[in-house]
Amino acid sequence: MQTIRESAPFGPLGDIDVVDEETGPVLRLRGEVDAAVVAIWDAAARRPGRAPVAVDVSATTFLDCRALRLVVQETEAARRSGRLPELRRPTQSVQRLVDLTGAGPLFATVA
Repeated sequence: MQTIRESAPFGPLGDIDVVDEETGPVLRLRGEVDAAVVAIWDAAARRPGRAPVAVDVSATTFLDCRALRLVVQETEAARRSGRLPELRRPTQSVQRLVDLTGAGPLFATVA
């Protein structure tokens, strides 16, 4: 039997949420964020009123290409407005995916 943590509405392996910070909305990914987690996020239609100005991936242990696509799409409006969204504290595996896909220039990486 699989137990789902109450604090993780997207399942036991990963979740996505948006937190408001002083500088603006921050998209926060935690755990293993894969196509299944992204599908649940999309189905829930949880979109912030404003485009995220940063993505916190410091607690992300795995990110697949669909999850990276979500991150790029969710921050597109910030780029269109002239702001380079922050990619906060990427783990080694997340940074590797960003580098391999060429998505690095889309973000200001903050260690």
